[in-house]
Amino acid sequence: MNIDCRNLGCPEPVIRTKKALDEMSEGVVTILVNSASSLENVQRFAKNQGLDVRAEPKGDHHAITIVKGFACEVASAPASSGRVLFIKHDGVGEGELGLKLMNGFMAALVEQPVLPEKVFFVNRGVYCTTAEGPVLESLKKLEAKGVQIFSCGACLEFFKLTGSLKVGKSGNAYDTLHSLINSQNLIAL
Repeated sequence: MNIDCRNLGCPEPVIRTKKALDEMSEGVVTILVNSASSLENVQRFAKNQGLDVRAEPKGDHHAITIVKGFACEVASAPASSGRVLFIKHDGVGEGELGLKLMNGFMAALVEQPVLPEKVFFVNRGVYCTTAEGPVLESLKKLEAKGVQIFSCGACLEFFKLTGSLKVGKSGNAYDTLHSLINSQNLIAL
């Protein structure tokens, strides 16, 4: 089965991939994508489902081959039980004070005995993961401690920051919402 997801915005390639995989007990599906964020997002989604994934460049796009079933049983991924931090802006509040507060919050977060499992950056929050500065240094320390950091792929594209990530990975709306809905502890800034 082939699914053409070229020129589709986030999270449509992941949703179409999920629907195709849900409709089959076993088999092979090939997803065609032509953006870096869709390539990464579809691959990550399939890997998180425990599936075999392979991507191959095909001129102006990539073909992602996903194998489901056959020789192995695939267990469904457990719901997240960790804390999730959802950051919508590059500051906590407005202006210079908001930026200083974000720096302070991230530096203090690194020192906490209990860390979030995941941190999602959306809207102007993606500037935290792409711009040099104290917030970026704190995020690198969090990532080194095992915290997963994601920046909205559509937001990176909107602000023309695709390819500018200095920490974490490009994320998508499907994975973000799945984590938010399944988290027992959500903190939004």
